[in-house]
Amino acid sequence: MRIPTLSASFGAEATLLLTTLRDGALWRMLVLFALLLTLAAQLPLHYAIDVGREDGIGSDLPLVRGMFPPEEAAVGLFRWTTERAVVRLPGVGQRSLAATIRVLAVNDEVATRGARELELWSFDQRLALLPVRPAGAIYHLLIPPPADWSGDYQFEIRSATVTPTGDRRAVGTPLTTVTVFAGAGPALPPWRSILGWFGAGLALWVALRRSGFDPKTTQALMMPLLALAATGAWLDPPRFAFGAMPALIALTIGWALVMLLRAAPQALRLTGLALLVISVALWLIDWRGPTLDLGWANIHLRAVAGLVALASLAAAAIRPACASIAARLGIAVPASHWRWLLLIVVVVFATRYGGKIYPDSMPGDIGFHANRFVDVASGRVFLVSRNRGVDFPYPPAFYLILAPFTLLDIDRRALLHLGAALLDAISPLLVYTLAAALHRRRGNGSAYCASDCSFSTPLVAAALYGLAPAGYLTTWWNFSTHIFTQFAHLLLMTILVVAWKPARSEDALSAHHLPLHQRRRTILFVTLVVVQILVYLGHFGFWMNMSLLGGFGLATLAVLALRRRHGALQALAFYGAAFVTAQIVTTLFFYSAYATMFAQQLATATTGGLTGLAGRAPAPFEVLWRTLWDAGLRQHYGFFPLALIPAGITWLMNGAATQPDRRRVTAVVLALGTIIVAGGFAALPFFSGSTLSTRWLMFSAWLVAVGAAAGAAMLWRQGWAGRITTLAAGGYVVWVTASMWLAALLWRIRPPEPF
Repeated sequence: MRIPTLSASFGAEATLLLTTLRDGALWRMLVLFALLLTLAAQLPLHYAIDVGREDGIGSDLPLVRGMFPPEEAAVGLFRWTTERAVVRLPGVGQRSLAATIRVLAVNDEVATRGARELELWSFDQRLALLPVRPAGAIYHLLIPPPADWSGDYQFEIRSATVTPTGDRRAVGTPLTTVTVFAGAGPALPPWRSILGWFGAGLALWVALRRSGFDPKTTQALMMPLLALAATGAWLDPPRFAFGAMPALIALTIGWALVMLLRAAPQALRLTGLALLVISVALWLIDWRGPTLDLGWANIHLRAVAGLVALASLAAAAIRPACASIAARLGIAVPASHWRWLLLIVVVVFATRYGGKIYPDSMPGDIGFHANRFVDVASGRVFLVSRNRGVDFPYPPAFYLILAPFTLLDIDRRALLHLGAALLDAISPLLVYTLAAALHRRRGNGSAYCASDCSFSTPLVAAALYGLAPAGYLTTWWNFSTHIFTQFAHLLLMTILVVAWKPARSEDALSAHHLPLHQRRRTILFVTLVVVQILVYLGHFGFWMNMSLLGGFGLATLAVLALRRRHGALQALAFYGAAFVTAQIVTTLFFYSAYATMFAQQLATATTGGLTGLAGRAPAPFEVLWRTLWDAGLRQHYGFFPLALIPAGITWLMNGAATQPDRRRVTAVVLALGTIIVAGGFAALPFFSGSTLSTRWLMFSAWLVAVGAAAGAAMLWRQGWAGRITTLAAGGYVVWVTASMWLAALLWRIRPPEPF
């Protein structure tokens, strides 16, 4: 009887996909999109590449290849070419280009021993032979349309090379500027990039439809994105064309995430088993399949099949268990909320992962984490890292969790990027669960909304957590272990709030319910210990923060127990045992290895303070204040959500005594403890002069999302003025996120480090 169920589930998914692909609105929109991109290729073109400007607006990456790092001369920035330097200009259309190439003067040694001429090649065809002039030169030439009719230009500058005295490089010529001009069409459009964006639009449509949106709403959601894409094709055709493949990959995986969260478990199980068989077969015949470029990494077909198989099987096993737990805890997600949650998941994943695989986007610390990954996989677990002059333990939990996946022969950088993006995409689901648990009405498991049901606090909290600038800071800096630890910390906060129940004496339970009660308490205890260990072994700063927060929570329970509050003593014993157990395990098996280093640092800090420990002068007050205000409050959260937190906490405190399961009491304790911990570390630099940070502002992210959403709900109910203010504040947060995301994506402009 099981095989027909599997077949029916898989058939239903296939039928739904085919129905979605037959949507008339989809094809009308895609045709309009293709027409707009075709029209953009007919516009006049004037495009300049400031060679040597690696970062900032006007960056020459990813437009140039085969050149040495930038250098600066009296006349400006430049790069030395190698034997074969490449200039790439995709997306400009099938038309001739008038190009101007400027090279700088060279010294006598390079002029005597170096290249005598430059050769310009395109598609294995020599276009021009340019004489080299020692005093520098400006070359004007006409480049014919690409020979492959793609509309994507790529030409090489070939030359002899020389190794100057005192230099180990073999350099060609100092290139400083490349400018191209083209008149208006008619011209054939760049079909490769159009097809890539066409596929990305198709993947997004299918993902939104499978999330539960009807065709009309899906079209309304996608039309603004279509307009933005067409604007990008008009303003910067090459960079827009470079984004086609990253967008296609990211949105395809986004659709796969929707399927993992929405498809029937039987269908997922069947898909996982089928892909697992395919993956094993590819291993047996020793064939990797085609390789896919992921920006800073690569992945092949065999690894993709293995990853999707494991993900499908895991989702098929985990989702029913999660649904059962949610039902037992009285947390229900309305269908109207599910589709918006899935939209948030897709947007968070696509922007974060797509941004990281965009060619030459801001790399962050991916090289550092890839090397640390190798260290841990090689058995060197007790790592030490240095930040702002101070050595500290470098916990390996994230690397250890990812290590088994390297058996699929996956590039470690690809694993780090993909793993971090997946954790970020899932995090809004946890925030929604936490917020929904706090907004349950008495006797009603449905999520809270304002009186007119036009404002869902849990949805807003999920969106704020996923789309606030703070999360994108960790993405662009590629703080892989921080991203993992923040997810584990959010999971811990969610469990503490959602799983909280008033403690009951075992004497009050019947003999029938006692074994079930004990089993559930044992499961909760083990879960709390394991998740705490993941936090403590994920990031050293979070270990410090969470240790202080845990101590505050236990101290609060101790006070309540002394006042003989019902259940406080049992809760203190239960949660205290979980906290102490996790601390003992992590200290005994990991942090004890650094006891000597801690002792030396304590001695140094006792005599010279934190600045003496770091060996640095105290930071000026003005710098600390500007960093806290601008890089912290504004660029982490857009400021306005932080201003709404007091109202949200007030709402929590006012309703703490009325909620039947007292989850708000737990949330209030955790919120106040988080504020005390974060406030203490925020004030510490002003007294010590040290810029060392435990990532206290990121530690507060769950509170910012939940508290600001509750405060925004109160503001939303204050008439049209309140709604306009709420929308304006949300719009500013989105603007900060979008501008920072685009700057790091296109021009490698570094946002502030998260702290």
